[in-house]
Amino acid sequence: MRTSTKIIVLSCLSILLIKDAPLLASVPLIRVRRNQVRCNPALGRVMNKGDKRFEPGSLVCQGERLEVLNGGYVKFLCLSSGNILDLSSGAIPSDKCTTTDTSSSSCNPSNIHVCLIRKGGTGEEDEPTIIYPYTSSLMKTRPDIAWRSVPGATSYKVRVKGYEFEWEKTVDENRITYPPEEKELAFDQAFNISIIAYRKNSPPTADSFVVNLFSEEEIKLVLDIVKQINSLGLPQEEAVLDIDAVYAFRGFLDESLEILNKAVTAGSKNPTIYRVLGERYFEAGLPDEAKRQYLTASELAKKSNNSSEFKKVEEGLKIIDFYNQLPTIKKGAQ
Repeated sequence: MRTSTKIIVLSCLSILLIKDAPLLASVPLIRVRRNQVRCNPALGRVMNKGDKRFEPGSLVCQGERLEVLNGGYVKFLCLSSGNILDLSSGAIPSDKCTTTDTSSSSCNPSNIHVCLIRKGGTGEEDEPTIIYPYTSSLMKTRPDIAWRSVPGATSYKVRVKGYEFEWEKTVDENRITYPPEEKELAFDQAFNISIIAYRKNSPPTADSFVVNLFSEEEIKLVLDIVKQINSLGLPQEEAVLDIDAVYAFRGFLDESLEILNKAVTAGSKNPTIYRVLGERYFEAGLPDEAKRQYLTASELAKKSNNSSEFKKVEEGLKIIDFYNQLPTIKKGAQ
């Protein structure tokens, strides 16, 4: 009697599922968080209403197909390039957007030629190693400048030089705000930043760094993409990671680190935020700070049972340990 009842109930449920299958299939997908998709990493994000299956803000995996309404186009944020594409129905073309393979560009024992060459980096060296800007790719026309202090230094001379352009200031601290009275950096040009440290009874030592300010058009494009991401109303940490992808592809580490650190300051407990922050510090040539962020990410991944993030963190820590074993170089006095 009980067996017959079970069979009848299961049969009814099967009929209902088959009957409602087309309806369930037509329900738009809303996947705004990275933990809502099985792919890792996600390929990109739908930016506007225009796809039959995906609501605006939804993440899309590699191999999934778009079904654009009325034969139009859907705006799609490709996370590997940080660009917004206009796509029609079908699988997302791999020549326009693909998942990122970092194995060929990351510092590891099989790829040592891409590793950054350290200039000392312990804080005990006698040269004023420039640490900010973090990268040579700039968006700001008036960037702050910071460097590691030199023990016993009495003053530092800061010099910024470009094409028909130069200024210098002497300060007694290890950072300077871009002087408002000085001419700002010009778009689409390269500039040399030099720091000279002066000490009593010792010759001066120096460090220099060439930076490039992107074109005004490219900077406006990036700011527009960031604006479109913010307009989606995503959870804050999702927006931060998307915007980081836009900045990082172009090498804008200053902006990436700024937005990721804001998320940390706001109290983020997301291990991905800390892991990506660690990656950016490593790209900026600051392995000690990178390791600190990785270790925080590791603890958060353990607490949340996030095995995927924990594996990425462990791989990152191995790379840092390998990097720290590489020989360092030290420039002479200039």
